[in-house]
Amino acid sequence: MARAGGFHRGLAVAATLALGLSVALGAFEVGLFFEGLPAYFAIVAILQVVSLAGYPIRAPRFEARIRALMSALARRGAKSGTTSGAMSQVLGAVLDVGAFVLVDVVFSTAAPKERINALVWAGRSFSFVALWANLNLLTATAITLAGISYAAFLTVSLPYVLLGFGLLLFAAQRQSGARIEVDDEVTLDSGALAVVAYPVALIVAVAAVNYLFEGLALTAAIAVTVATAVALIAALASLLSRRPAPAARLARETRSSFFASSPEFALFGSAGVLVVSLQSLGALDPLGSLLGSLPDLYVPFALFFIVALGFLLGIHVLPMVLLIHSAFPLSGGTAPEVWTLAIILGCQVALLMTPFSNSVTMLSRLSGLGPFEIGPAKNWRFALVTTVAALLYLTLLTLLLV
Repeated sequence: MARAGGFHRGLAVAATLALGLSVALGAFEVGLFFEGLPAYFAIVAILQVVSLAGYPIRAPRFEARIRALMSALARRGAKSGTTSGAMSQVLGAVLDVGAFVLVDVVFSTAAPKERINALVWAGRSFSFVALWANLNLLTATAITLAGISYAAFLTVSLPYVLLGFGLLLFAAQRQSGARIEVDDEVTLDSGALAVVAYPVALIVAVAAVNYLFEGLALTAAIAVTVATAVALIAALASLLSRRPAPAARLARETRSSFFASSPEFALFGSAGVLVVSLQSLGALDPLGSLLGSLPDLYVPFALFFIVALGFLLGIHVLPMVLLIHSAFPLSGGTAPEVWTLAIILGCQVALLMTPFSNSVTMLSRLSGLGPFEIGPAKNWRFALVTTVAALLYLTLLTLLLV
């Protein structure tokens, strides 16, 4: 966290210097700032809404239901990595890295080695979420910038997700490890099934709103749909229980999320000032010229490596994507959906290799291991395999679609 805080401060200093230089050189454009900055703060606003998507299944009573789901998988022979990977994929769609917390709760009584193993496989599984879940902010932002539909993105990403995630679970099951302890006191019921059904229903609802209202950006569709769904669930729960507790809990979570988001406001505010200042100075022109000079066949690979290497060096992926878009509009070209996928695949291969990612930060906090121990040391082979797989898949897509 200290290193992430250092990056926040460094970005703020860089933004201030760039802004000062643009003013000193007479390149400052008020209109450009008023036009460009709102998009960055809109991302933080959407992040606030998305952070509340997991409100219903964060209720204390659902912890037992999640245990029931994992016990059901264990009864069918699933080992710790398989079980944690499957649950991380489902819960991660609405809880983001908060899914790791619930996985850790379930494995809290397991042997230390099995608990760490479960967290590692949960992290690997979570890296696939951005490739299909429209509730993921990177996915929504990239799709919006590229000007493509969610359906178009799924068309190019789902084959990779289904094959890759299937092989991941197969590898987790083949790895020597113990099955989790079956809890006979918890059984599957409608509440347990709701844990799985809720993320799927929310993602489908967002996709439906995005499809029905063509003029509404995916990011806006997410904000409206999630806020409406969560508010309705809280109101219905309060009505059925005849107690204000569910609505009060939502209010507390909303207030807590807002106050905890000051780093995000600083991050995206600084990123916005930096990118717009660099645009005023023309400093992004070389990047745009470089990408623009490449044949269409090579653009996906350039985007893939820019995002992966930038993330490894500590540049937050969302400001990086916005910076790339400012220099080289992602909506151009013959196959913007391939470019979008290339960006997200670049994020995936670096996600567990950089100490600056939320995944590594959360896994480090839960496991007690250092960021490099729980990140690169345990996942370099996984990152290598996904890099090779991503490049092969991008090559196939490029040959077919570009």
